[in-house]
Amino acid sequence: MAMERKQRVTLEDVAREAGVSTMTVSRVVNNTGRISQSTRQHVQSVIATLGYRPSRAARALVTNKTSMVGVIVPDITNPYFSKIVQGIEDVASERNHSVLLVNTNETPSREEAALNQLDDSTIDGLIACSSRLPTDILISLLERHSAVVVINRSMPNHIASCVLPSHQFGYRSYLAARYLAQHGHTKIGFIYLKRSVGVMSIEEFIARLASDGIPIKREWCTLSLPTWEAGYNIGKQHIAAFPELTAVIGGNDLVALGIMRAAVEAGRRIPEDLAIIGGDDILLASQVTPPITTYHVPTYDIGVMAARLLFKRMEGDTVYREYIYTETLIERGSAP
Repeated sequence: MAMERKQRVTLEDVAREAGVSTMTVSRVVNNTGRISQSTRQHVQSVIATLGYRPSRAARALVTNKTSMVGVIVPDITNPYFSKIVQGIEDVASERNHSVLLVNTNETPSREEAALNQLDDSTIDGLIACSSRLPTDILISLLERHSAVVVINRSMPNHIASCVLPSHQFGYRSYLAARYLAQHGHTKIGFIYLKRSVGVMSIEEFIARLASDGIPIKREWCTLSLPTWEAGYNIGKQHIAAFPELTAVIGGNDLVALGIMRAAVEAGRRIPEDLAIIGGDDILLASQVTPPITTYHVPTYDIGVMAARLLFKRMEGDTVYREYIYTETLIERGSAP
């Protein structure tokens, strides 16, 4: 015989047991109105005894707050984003808020749909991380929210506070190429990532290096999704097509790890035959053999600071603020 489902304790049950009105119980639950301390303590005791749990939806109607923060990321399987989310969740938990996480799977249409569905009736604030949407569309969607923080995208001051790198995206790869050249590499490939805006173009990347006396051929540079699979598949093609390359820069660590696998399968020794540099410094980058030379990004701190900036906005402080983070080269066994 199936067990009977335990009936949910209601506001009316608490009021009946406590001998007070439902309005009094509601005021105690939502900490509103003027109630004597003795009545408050009595109602709270009954709530504890009966095991009453207030409905989130009902509380939101009374307080106009959901105690929920929305977070949108492109790919939760990428450790870069999961570490950022961890930082956000830790701050939200300290502030008695839950996190509603939306993973768009690197699909702009899914991101747009999610932003259309979320509003101030479902979340108190929103953090948009590494949005893949064009700026005009992103701004129009974020304008619907009263409290927003954007990570890795610049926004007009009235729209959101921002968490940004100290240099434009692509600059660390330029520095990586210079680092490789300083260690004797003259034939350097680059598997770069597709992003929406704010990125050093591949033409600018090549031109800057040329002005530094480091010639990079356009065909040595290939666009990639920011995933291990893409790095592996493009790495195989790149290594076969350009055997003269002595080094390859991956747009992030996942891509670099994919390139490494492709290189090993092709019989290339790392770094003797092919040096590899990644980016983001995810945990796995330090665990493979040889470990990946990469750029450290303070992902957990990015999440923490984004959440702190968001709670300021949620509390009515609309002053624009930025948190600027730096990326630091970590030399390991895969390069030079």
